[in-house]
Amino acid sequence: MGKITGLENARQVPPKVRKMYAAVIQMLTEGADVTGIRVSTITDRAGIGKGTAYEYFDSKEEIVACAVVYQLQRVFEWLENALVQKDTFAEQLNFLLDKMSVQDGRKHAFLRFVNLLTDNSEFSRMVRERMAAEDFSQYLPTHVFGRILQRGVDLGELRADVPLEYLIYNIFSHLITYMMAVTTEDCFRVDIQKMRPLVYQGIMNEVGADGRNAALLNGREQGEAHEDKY
Repeated sequence: MGKITGLENARQVPPKVRKMYAAVIQMLTEGADVTGIRVSTITDRAGIGKGTAYEYFDSKEEIVACAVVYQLQRVFEWLENALVQKDTFAEQLNFLLDKMSVQDGRKHAFLRFVNLLTDNSEFSRMVRERMAAEDFSQYLPTHVFGRILQRGVDLGELRADVPLEYLIYNIFSHLITYMMAVTTEDCFRVDIQKMRPLVYQGIMNEVGADGRNAALLNGREQGEAHEDKY
């Protein structure tokens, strides 16, 4: 097999490359700085020779970028498979909030990954370039969540009067708010137990079909009350 692009199907990735990917993700989860990671450190953790890395990659940056893209593919594929097994959008939303509430190092790793994907480094550019490729499109969060949310629209659980993109980014904004709260829970003394139901209800009020109907009814009641004054 020739050089690795990071967009290969999981079954096409050689075992030695998967070991390197695992080593990279482990280091990033532990808080390692991308610029400080060395090829020798990756291969040592992977239990392979340093020369093996250059059989598949031309640089350390390529190894790390491909590892991140590969991990994103796996995460979003797993997430979609888990969500489609839930019968309702409410169950899907509770599942997401459950996973985001897990008290382990992954919640902090999430923010590091967001930073890695959005800075102006060469590494970040390489990741974004791969994510923009057609082979990666099926794993994009907007596509994964779009397919899930479209089912909710078709079943009458979610609003059908707004674009699907609005539903996606509306839910993203709430979930990111919740993730920030979970991540900074200790620093800012956030009460996650109180915040979670508010996040859940906020999402359902804004994108749920019942929430929209309730909002419309509330709006009409307020209008009628206003008219009664005159």
